[in-house]
Amino acid sequence: MPIDKLSSTAGIIAALRAEMNQRSERTDQKGAKRAETPGALAAPRDIKVLRKQLVDIVKPVSIDDPAAVRKVRPQVVRAILLWEFGAALREHPEWQPMLESVTENLEAHPPHEVQFLKLLSDLKR
Repeated sequence: MPIDKLSSTAGIIAALRAEMNQRSERTDQKGAKRAETPGALAAPRDIKVLRKQLVDIVKPVSIDDPAAVRKVRPQVVRAILLWEFGAALREHPEWQPMLESVTENLEAHPPHEVQFLKLLSDLKR
């Protein structure tokens, strides 16, 4: 079975995940206390918190309006990335290009667009 190459976005996300894990391990090795605040790098992530945040973001959006969907897409992507990697991700030099790349990839691939619209629909229920 062939293995597809990672897209540039997936590659960036994988690299960021590895870098964040290395930072976390270095912090642990130094004996420093791990962060305990919600959304912090080393804190456990609560999917319910993310879901509520996403629901609040998409509540006013009409999924039948392509312009509204296009406008909310970066907000949804930003919320998910920050939940996954923590607020420290915003300090990474590739933060803005990565956010734009993920957003553009969602827009450029019809299957991703269908899944995104399904996500919005599920969140609005």
